[in-house]
Amino acid sequence: MKARSTLFFLCLLLCACASPEKDWQLASRDDSPNAYLEFLAKHPDSEFADQARLRIKELQVIRAWERAEFKNTLAAYQAFIEKFADSEYTPRAREHIDGFLRDARWAEIRDGADRATLEAFIAKYPAAPQLAEAQLALNTIIVAEAAMQPKERPGKFRLQLAAFRSIAAAELELRRLVALAPDVLAGPVRLESPEQHGGNMFLLKTVPMSWPEARDACAALKRLGQDCLVINR
Repeated sequence: MKARSTLFFLCLLLCACASPEKDWQLASRDDSPNAYLEFLAKHPDSEFADQARLRIKELQVIRAWERAEFKNTLAAYQAFIEKFADSEYTPRAREHIDGFLRDARWAEIRDGADRATLEAFIAKYPAAPQLAEAQLALNTIIVAEAAMQPKERPGKFRLQLAAFRSIAAAELELRRLVALAPDVLAGPVRLESPEQHGGNMFLLKTVPMSWPEARDACAALKRLGQDCLVINR
């Protein structure tokens, strides 16, 4: 009985010696959620209680951010933002998410992207690590498109080959003419809409030629059974 009484008094003495200030210093030195929770259990109404609760929340955010960075996945950063939308780490989490989405988009389009898709990617991600590769692919397409454009030839004459009231009929005849005599036509056949020449017909014309070229080409076409008319360009 005497031993129990002695132990009880020792406990009372230790509790009496403990003070909020000393316990706060110990908790601050440890700086862990458990240390602050232990402090609050002892001193729930202390002047340091609000600081302890605030620090617990801060440490929760810090630990959550450290876990997200350790995992370094799209899902981890999205989960962090859902839970801590107002955190100081949220802008960095969004940067990581944008990076994952950007990389996924590039992996999706890098093989076989068209001009519009590449231009949209470059406009959306101007600082992307894939920028040089995307720009090179875009430039390749631009050069190829330019090479396919009809080139103007010197000369003041063209051959008018046909006239149609509908664009469908004109396009059908255009394909036939290109297959009929590609060398004689000296380049692509062009389809002019009524708005382009101020008339009411869709016209098929050759590229510009010199007078001798136009004369000889028209004669060659007529030998193939194709009507033509030499006109000023």
